[in-house]
Amino acid sequence: MTYVLGIDIGGTHVTAAASRLVDGAWKRPAPVRLRGDTDEAPAVLHVGPDGGLQVGDPAERGPVLRPGVIAREFAGRIGADAPVLLRGERWSPQTLTAIVARRVTDLIRAREGDPPVRVVLAHPATFTAHHVSALRAALADVGLAAEPLPEPVLAAEGHSARGGKSAPALAVLTVGGTGYEASVITRTNPITYAVRATRTGAQQIGGADLDEALAHHALEQLRKEIGRLDPADERELRILHDLRAECRYTREQLSHVDDAEIILPLHPGETRLTVTRTQLDQLLRPLLDHPAATLARVVAAAGVPPHHLGGILLTGGVGHTPLLATLVAEHLPGVTPLPPGGQTLVAEGAAAVAAQLAAGLHDSPPPGGRGKAVWEPEPGQEPSVLPAPAPGNRAPLPDPPPRPPVKISTPDLPGRRPRKNATNFG
Repeated sequence: MTYVLGIDIGGTHVTAAASRLVDGAWKRPAPVRLRGDTDEAPAVLHVGPDGGLQVGDPAERGPVLRPGVIAREFAGRIGADAPVLLRGERWSPQTLTAIVARRVTDLIRAREGDPPVRVVLAHPATFTAHHVSALRAALADVGLAAEPLPEPVLAAEGHSARGGKSAPALAVLTVGGTGYEASVITRTNPITYAVRATRTGAQQIGGADLDEALAHHALEQLRKEIGRLDPADERELRILHDLRAECRYTREQLSHVDDAEIILPLHPGETRLTVTRTQLDQLLRPLLDHPAATLARVVAAAGVPPHHLGGILLTGGVGHTPLLATLVAEHLPGVTPLPPGGQTLVAEGAAAVAAQLAAGLHDSPPPGGRGKAVWEPEPGQEPSVLPAPAPGNRAPLPDPPPRPPVKISTPDLPGRRPRKNATNFG
């Protein structure tokens, strides 16, 4: 069956969505299961036993790997001069990002039996032409024809694809695993959005920081049972890793229930700690106030009166946290937060735009060139309110050093480590 693909690679996880051509019409995009029972997989690469790069976090099912054989949080560093070192080899962040995108595409192709006719890949709206060019080149190097487009535009497209009401202007706040981005986008015609203003905060806050705050609270409460943990000790490193994973799971549960348990397996037995949503809100309020305040500043910088906004989209893994919606409403009174988009909204929007491209509703960028994209900044405006290097002053990216071939295997991505009394939330 003919299909298109949208991919969103965040700081900690990757999601994908597909739209299928049925009876001459493109259907609403749907998330793609990347492993077992979830729509996400770790945006992590590690050196496998054969020396090739493999996608996934071995710590979910095996040992916790030390830096130097595992790479995380590289998607947001595209275009940076500092390479990522894996077993002594230098890898650019954009190359690692492209490898994950290619791996996801190959995984879905193996299931479908055919390649997608179009692929759209999300990138932060704060990316300059320098960043996008670096990403395009890396995608070409791994043999993946994909169109990079800004996350807030794709979030709005995902909202529309789900049946959300169209609006001339929207505010978008994405809070992912390792950071956040606040944007205002405006419609320039019935099927095109423009990024009016966007920025990240001076202090990046993401889901990992929230989990760390909850883990610190848990360690203080459980100090008598587990003592002080030394990350240099392999067994205690495993306890710390499991604790952070438990804290993420508990934090996500508390978006839906009033109390939940952190369950920490120890030897012998296990330790449990009950956390209420009120306790969690007290821990997270100082952290989540940063992205909410940044969004208010971006709305002011965009020159769009708050009452002209059609709403606020909260996306990313933290987007469904009730406290975040509360804080946004405090900073932007009178503007309605729309239903949380969740982890897959951007990927669904990317698939929707890929379907538009396949249907010929937009001009396709020529191979290796920028062309006319689905979004464009408004005349006389940069797509970011942050200062960016002048085009003539942007240093070219260095050529990547020689490296061994990338081995991309075909089995499904690894699933989450089984856990007692776990409940999945969609």
